[in-house]
Amino acid sequence: MILGNIDSPVELHAIHGGSGVVLWKVLALGGALFGDLESFEYCRLGPGASFGTHVHSRNEEIYFIVSGTGTVRLDDERYEVGPGDLVLTPLGGLHGLENTGVGDLELICAEATPPSIAALLPPQSPTA
Repeated sequence: MILGNIDSPVELHAIHGGSGVVLWKVLALGGALFGDLESFEYCRLGPGASFGTHVHSRNEEIYFIVSGTGTVRLDDERYEVGPGDLVLTPLGGLHGLENTGVGDLELICAEATPPSIAALLPPQSPTA
């Protein structure tokens, strides 16, 4: 089953208080999946663009860097990231991402609900 592709992403400006334009596309939402994955998304940040620092109160967030370079903030630490890097932000972790390269920074983002929270939510059944 093909749920989505990266064609026609939407433009988001200053997401989470960041800067610049982020192109974003939801590829799959939790209602189309059996597991506790809330969303699976594609993001592209132009040079200098960023996600501002923010916290998720009900899910973990995973970034897989496809291309480009940047700096990710995890709580009080900063790390350089590039193609092939996987970043896990735990529940309640302060995080942000900035494109520090000269080209686009592309990533796949997945948001997953931890079992302790998923157990409190009503069950979902995937849509056909």
